[in-house]
Amino acid sequence: MEIEVTMPLYEIRLSLTGSCNHRCIYCGPFSDGKANHGYKELSLEQIEEIAPFLKKTGLHIQLTGGEPTLHRHLIEIIKTLNGIGIDNIGITTNGSRLNLDLAEKITTAGISDVHIHMPSLDYDVFKKTTGDQRREVVNNIKKTALYLKKIGKGIEFNTPVTSINLNTLSNLIDFCFENKINLKLAEEVSLSSNQIKEKEIIQIFEHWFEGRNIKLDQTNIDKKYGRIYNFGEFYFRVAPATKGLVDFLNGKVDVILYDGRYWIGGREGKYLFTPSYFLKPKSGNYEDLRKNLEKTSIIYENHVG
Repeated sequence: MEIEVTMPLYEIRLSLTGSCNHRCIYCGPFSDGKANHGYKELSLEQIEEIAPFLKKTGLHIQLTGGEPTLHRHLIEIIKTLNGIGIDNIGITTNGSRLNLDLAEKITTAGISDVHIHMPSLDYDVFKKTTGDQRREVVNNIKKTALYLKKIGKGIEFNTPVTSINLNTLSNLIDFCFENKINLKLAEEVSLSSNQIKEKEIIQIFEHWFEGRNIKLDQTNIDKKYGRIYNFGEFYFRVAPATKGLVDFLNGKVDVILYDGRYWIGGREGKYLFTPSYFLKPKSGNYEDLRKNLEKTSIIYENHVG
């Protein structure tokens, strides 16, 4: 099995639950914590067991799912991680349960940054993309994002670009620019031929810049991992689909990609863990997990100069 390492190991993603209350059109088998990968629930007791080891790694911790806000012990989990000195804790959410009250609770508990899957500010497009019928969700997300920005927490909208939301992206970019909110437009992972490619997404941003007479110095455009337009207080980002993923899904290549993230989930009291979403998770106890993560760290050290 050939391994390709694209960047240093920088993050541990804790899939708190495999459950999700959205049915997004772009949520495929390689989405974080997808139920068909076997992820169920990481218990509070498991988090307490691995927290000291997580702190020792020094890596960023990102809480994911499924939908992590569905976990009944979410606040206690954040407090447990923060309580032993982990102060770089993010959460990735579909925004379905976000409001000012929950935002205050998770940030008080120790969340430092919030990533929200935000397909569109348009209700009909949001509904068609996620299956969420509630009109208040989009407004709750907007209010929560503004609150998080106001109190100095990291806030980012993650938006896979599809034919459904394409015509509403300009309004989303407007909102993020006016309120200095990070925005990631991502190339959808799709096996279909109508996938909107990275080059087209770059053009979306650059046409928007041109229309508003915004000129960025080339030193503020980072092209190392996708493309990042840096405005100082915030940034816009183009995120290409993972290199080789479509070919992997089609069975054309068997290269296993290590892209800087390590996944940990749970099922029936066991840990599920994998150094790459190209690989199905292994199941084991704490020692099995610890040994695998240490082995993964060595692989990164040997491949990243």
